[in-house]
Amino acid sequence: MIELAGGVGGNGRLQAVLLGGAAGTFLSPAELDTLLTFEGTRAIGATLGSGVVMPLDDSTDLKQILLRIASFFREESCGQCVPCRGGVVRQEETLERLVRNRPLDSVPEEIRRLREIGQAMRDASICGLGQTASSALESALNRWRLFS
Repeated sequence: MIELAGGVGGNGRLQAVLLGGAAGTFLSPAELDTLLTFEGTRAIGATLGSGVVMPLDDSTDLKQILLRIASFFREESCGQCVPCRGGVVRQEETLERLVRNRPLDSVPEEIRRLREIGQAMRDASICGLGQTASSALESALNRWRLFS
């Protein structure tokens, strides 16, 4: 599909594919043979989401992409439920600290905090926005070691 659309932009060396948009999941180049079906993506812990297939070359800073996604969810939250209203703000703040290499305590503790925030939003948010606000971030954390 990527080749049919003109290939990977930038330097042409694929680093990741964001599948399903901001509420979707990142795939590594090793997962490109995944069938773009509900069953195929579910088998690797991904989602088709809104149908976005966004290839990112290896000059793209994934940390900045994650920060932009976190900012999007903070802006889009309606604020109706506490898990999302607070969670998207805490998620972005924690991610900003990691990107700036200024963790509150340690990087592993900040990553644990991000995962805990994401779980709380998935479990208790009223709507799909809060339930999926951490999906792309968590998929990136599962596939790459972005913070050290």
